[in-house]
Amino acid sequence: MSFCSGGTPAYRDNICCFKKSNFHLEVGARSSGFCGHVNIHQNLRQTCVARNKAIQSVLAGEQGTDPIHSGKTDVFGSHNGSRLRGKLNKVVLAYSGGLDTSVIVPWLRENYGCEVVCFTADVGQGVMEMDGLERKAKASGASQLVVKDLKEEFVRDYIFPCLQAGAVYERKYLLGTSMARPVIAKAMVDVAREVGADAVSHGCTGKGNDQVRFELTFFALNPELKVVAPWREWEITGREDAIEYAKKHNVPVPVSKKSIYSRDRNLWHLSHEGDILEDPANEPKKDMYMMTVDPEDAPNQPE
Repeated sequence: MSFCSGGTPAYRDNICCFKKSNFHLEVGARSSGFCGHVNIHQNLRQTCVARNKAIQSVLAGEQGTDPIHSGKTDVFGSHNGSRLRGKLNKVVLAYSGGLDTSVIVPWLRENYGCEVVCFTADVGQGVMEMDGLERKAKASGASQLVVKDLKEEFVRDYIFPCLQAGAVYERKYLLGTSMARPVIAKAMVDVAREVGADAVSHGCTGKGNDQVRFELTFFALNPELKVVAPWREWEITGREDAIEYAKKHNVPVPVSKKSIYSRDRNLWHLSHEGDILEDPANEPKKDMYMMTVDPEDAPNQPE
């Protein structure tokens, strides 16, 4: 990793770091180029976050031949073929009850020998998505489900500021999912402290922006927490594989191979991904409209 003088960012392999800039003074952190560790200053003492492989993978984004990015390393940076990837005591999992997080519960227990505490943030996704979550979480193998109502904080501290700033991703994509991730991650850090967990986990893919939003929030608020990102580790390659894994482990999931969308909903929006939407040329089907209707079917006059 190389740096330009005066705090100018230098880019290499899609990683951007600063050496001597006011940025690090403001956040109280000193970058070491993410070459094995990150040093973070807190109250005039230095906490070393050793072998922070996850942040390398998050910031690099691309999966290559390096085992860090190939999905073959675990949260400890180990590269081995043993069944148990490492030993964790207790993991707090961001849990929605959907396919991905449902199969992550038994996967964490199987691969890290840990207790799994599921955490669900109420950000206004509605009663339908919240109903029966505790039963589903425990049926998947979780020891408990913790639910926190974050709606007011979400609106006050995240939605309103985004609207005031006119925040639009790449000048055309209206924000929805991204606004909720930091408040969820913040609450997860609090829950991890409350239940005595030594790690947190999420179901974000290994090439998306969501993993960045979750993990940089974790690192900022508690750099000592280990982060397990199954989509960067396991052998499951897609939602079809996840469905098969769920069947094998008797995990109840709300999808089938005929209805395979991944949805995210909060009080501000509803988004879909997967299936036909993997091809940007495809338009959404009518059955995907759940909060509204297809504009062609909407009345010409407001109700």
